[in-house]
This record gives sequence, C-alpha cells and structure tokens, in this order.
Amino acid sequence: MSNLYTILQRPGAVAATHSGSFHADDVLAAATLRLVNPALPILRTRDQGQLDAADVIFDVGRVFDSATCRFDHHQLEYKEARENGIPYSSFGLVWCELGAQLCESAAAAAKVDRWLVQGVDAMDCGINLSKETLPVTLMSISTVLGGFNPGWQDVTSASARNEAFERAVSMATTVLQNTIRDANGFEKARAAVAQGILQEAGRLLVLEHDVPWKDAVLGSSEYEHLLYVITPDAQAKWHVTAVPDRAGSFNNRKSLPSAWAGLDGEELDAVIGMEGCVFCHRGRFVAGHKTKGGAVEMARLALRD
Repeated sequence: MSNLYTILQRPGAVAATHSGSFHADDVLAAATLRLVNPALPILRTRDQGQLDAADVIFDVGRVFDSATCRFDHHQLEYKEARENGIPYSSFGLVWCELGAQLCESAAAAAKVDRWLVQGVDAMDCGINLSKETLPVTLMSISTVLGGFNPGWQDVTSASARNEAFERAVSMATTVLQNTIRDANGFEKARAAVAQGILQEAGRLLVLEHDVPWKDAVLGSSEYEHLLYVITPDAQAKWHVTAVPDRAGSFNNRKSLPSAWAGLDGEELDAVIGMEGCVFCHRGRFVAGHKTKGGAVEMARLALRD
C-alpha cells in the first residue's frame, strides 16, 4: 500500500493545490484522491504556509517527493517521464501512487493510464501527440474540464472559482470511475475468454457471455489462428464476429462470405441454405442467428467459403 493511500485515510487529512484557474490534471488528480477519501478537504491556495501544512500537495509547490506526498511537475529539474517519453503531470504522479489500488489490478491501472492519464499529462506538459497540427480544435477531457473555469467575460470571486472547481471534480470523478470500471472489465474478460471453447482447429471460439474479447484474443499467440468468435447478445440472438487483423483495425483476418453481405431474414436463409439467420452486416464483420447452434454452423460455413 502506498504512503499516499495510507495518509489519505487518516482522520483529518487535508490536500492542497493551487488557487485560480484549474486544468484537467489538477482536477483529475483531485478526483483520484477523492476516490480514496470522498470527504477529503482540498484547499486551493498559493499561500506557502497553508501549502506546507497540508498532508498532500499536488500541482503546486515545485517539489516531487512521493514519500512526503508532494506531487508537482513544474520545477526546472523535473524529469519524471514514461518510457514512451510522455512526462507525468500531477494527475499522472498521483495515479502512479493510487491507480493499482483503485483498480485492484496493476494491468487495469496501466490501461487507465493509456486511455486517460497519458493524454491529460501530455496536454498539460505541452506534448503534441498528433503527427501534424490539425486545422480544428479537438474536444478532449482536458478542454471539457477546463471549460468549467469562468469565462474571461464573467465577473467572478475566489469562492465562485472554488465552486466551479468542485463541479469539475465531480464530473472528473465520474469519468475516472467509468474508466476504472471499463479497465477492470477488460481484465476480467480475459478469464471469460479463457473459458471459451475453441473449435475447428483453433479457428472458431464460442463464448457463453458477451464480453470484450478482442483485447485478450489479439494479445495472445494462443489465438493466432482464430478467425471467428461466437457470442450471445442482449436480444437472445447469437453473433458471429470476424476477428480483426490487429487492434483498432477494421480489416478482418477472414471476412464473412461476400454473398451474405447486407442480407437478413429469409433472404439470408435462402443464400446460406439454413433457417433462423437474422442478418449479415454489409461490412461482413458480423452476422447473427437465432440460436447458438445456428451461429456456430454459420461460422463453419464461412470458414469453408
């Protein structure tokens, strides 16, 4: 258990960050701390005496020392960065300390880091993740949370900014909880995939639950010959889904037969030569049948096509 986690659970623990405008990194760092201690007071100030008295300081103070729970990244000598070169902002530094415990899995915490934390850290540290500058402004978690700041045209007080900060933290907490849930779901899905039944010399996998299987399948040599996956859906149908050739790709290792593309119901039944077919997407990456056995037979026919 990290020192930060222990301190956050102490009665009367107080965290502090800078006052004034806030950004996604300090908002999400605050949200992360609040996931450990929902009642944690977060003082927003630049008074050095108040900062020094806090148990946890983030995004201010020009000190990074996890042992004393100081998590700033603005000092000139700061060099903390990932292997891919993306530096850690205050969010990343806090996530490194708490992520594995909040996710109950180091692997899930690493996914949250890839999906959410690195993008926020990169933007806050001035790292452009795009290969070229786009002619449009992309809406990101950083711009969404930064939008909680009062506009330049608004007459505001320190208390109004603090209220805006709390609203941003509330939203960020929900985003973070959802991301943790999804990351944990992906990790738990691996177990469900492992329980699936491989058929047709490893080219067909039948799962009893509709889980996010692509991450587990594409990352394992055990499934290097897999072409189709059978899963149930929420409407009591069974899907035949083509395995993509790589993560994030819309190309398949083997697409469903071209003769099936865009057909459904009796029309698809006639082409395939069996009853109970529901549909085949025109992109030929997914088809459906009313029964598991029918879906398996569709997949076997597709393998022979």
